[in-house]
Amino acid sequence: MLRVMAATGILRAILPETLDVARLEHLTAIDSANFFPADPILRLAALLPDDFAQAGAAADRLKLSNPDRTRIVDLAGAREKIVSYLSIRDVRKVLYRLGQQRTRDRVLLAWAADPKLSNAVQWRALLAVADAWERPRFPLTGRDVMAAGVAEGPLVGRILGEVEDWWVDSEFTEDEFSLAERLKAVVQAVAY
Repeated sequence: MLRVMAATGILRAILPETLDVARLEHLTAIDSANFFPADPILRLAALLPDDFAQAGAAADRLKLSNPDRTRIVDLAGAREKIVSYLSIRDVRKVLYRLGQQRTRDRVLLAWAADPKLSNAVQWRALLAVADAWERPRFPLTGRDVMAAGVAEGPLVGRILGEVEDWWVDSEFTEDEFSLAERLKAVVQAVAY
């Protein structure tokens, strides 16, 4: 139907942006083949260009709700490189930073843009990891940083951020000794 609308010029009147009908078609085929429920906002994101300004303009023109507009713009401006051969470790990093729904959306859009049908098993595996994900809780707080000798202020957040980045890279280690040692090392490197 979209191809007919495009051929007659109706689609350009509604969505003047450069549209990716092929990616939308592939997404609908993926949904159908895997019994995924149809997601109209994700399908619209697949149709729109990967440009947050154009996606935002289209969302405004279509008078989407604020949550739907935010989702469309977020998907159009995604900077994470999602590929079918992404390691489980890298998927967990993305999941920790973005959350389940945003990661799932990005995986589905990347899959829809992938011309190789043979990668379907890998894409399904990435979705399975996202669906089974339970976000771990970072075990340190600002109080822990201040207990390590750092005065209250913006430096506490910076140190906490560096330790959290290390924690994510280390596969969310639960080893309290390693966390304490890392905190001590970052405090010594940054505070002095």
